Amino acid sequence: MKIARITLLWLLLLAGLVFVGAELVYSATRDRSDFGAFEEAMRIAHLVFTLPLLLVPILQFSTRLRTKRPGFHRALGRVYLTSTLLAAIGAFYLGLTFGEEGRRVPLMIFAGLWFYFGAAAWLAARRRAFDVHARFVVRTYGIALAFVLVRVLGQLDPLLLGFIPSEEVRNVTREWLAFVLPLLLIETALSWRPSLHRTRPL
Repeated sequence: MKIARITLLWLLLLAGLVFVGAELVYSATRDRSDFGAFEEAMRIAHLVFTLPLLLVPILQFSTRLRTKRPGFHRALGRVYLTSTLLAAIGAFYLGLTFGEEGRRVPLMIFAGLWFYFGAAAWLAARRRAFDVHARFVVRTYGIALAFVLVRVLGQLDPLLLGFIPSEEVRNVTREWLAFVLPLLLIETALSWRPSLHRTRPL
């Protein structure tokens, strides 16, 4: 189990690095003629604040770091949650202004959830409800990974969604899948599966 967990964390780290690298290259080479200064600034800020969201949790999930260096763990946690709240605000704005109208709704809904999960994690930590805190942090990470997953699904679009003739419908479907699938897996692990093993009170 420990080997599987370490392998998963390394895979998540690799996925985050690949995503960050691809986004930086795209941001540096794309045509900006259609973007206003404020919109471009929001896109850059959204990317900058997303970086810690994909990389910091890999360290935060380390039990050794939490027990041996709690101060460092708390400092990273503050950076992570601050970045979560700011990136969620940026994602909500991008949802309002997204070019494809059908993709605005899922982005805005999950940006709102992202902000709520981050705020809930922060409040739980302040109240020293660390089990609740950890669960909400995992949920924020699931939404951050959705931005990686939507690009992976884009590469697999002909294979997975080729049966949908409309490109616009495929794009919207891919947007929903990228956000819903990670949260379904997380809730299965955190809530649904454990609830099946709870004994009924006498």
